[in-house]
Amino acid sequence: MVLSGIWKKSDSSKDLPEGLVIRHDRKLPPDDVQDICASVGWSRREPELISRALENSVAVVSAWDRGQMVGFARATGDRVFNATIWDMVVRPSYQGRGIGRLVLEELLRELDQSGIPLITLYADPGTDNFYRRFGFTADPSGVRGMFRETS
Repeated sequence: MVLSGIWKKSDSSKDLPEGLVIRHDRKLPPDDVQDICASVGWSRREPELISRALENSVAVVSAWDRGQMVGFARATGDRVFNATIWDMVVRPSYQGRGIGRLVLEELLRELDQSGIPLITLYADPGTDNFYRRFGFTADPSGVRGMFRETS
């Protein structure tokens, strides 16, 4: 699904750049994804792998200001029961201006339209309050995420 357009400012989004463009598109330039991830200190990923990850994502949302990606998030899942949000990032010079909120709202709206009942994410330390505003909570049953990473 590609729903793109210019985000119109409202009273609650006074700090958003004029003419901010929101895209729901999996065919993003991998160098732009790499650039925004590097802007927050995340490790480098191969462009071919970024493209494959985008193609295999359930939903992708990006925010653009004058041709530069300033916000990004994607979700993977089975398209029925579960989705997990990954790579939620806002370029540091744009943080605190409502772009993260906007990107996450757009991503959640797309996942909700698909009828996916369980949406999970892994939050960096210190970001819990941001995600709580969208209804995310720590697992009430005490289940904690576990990881297995191969090189």
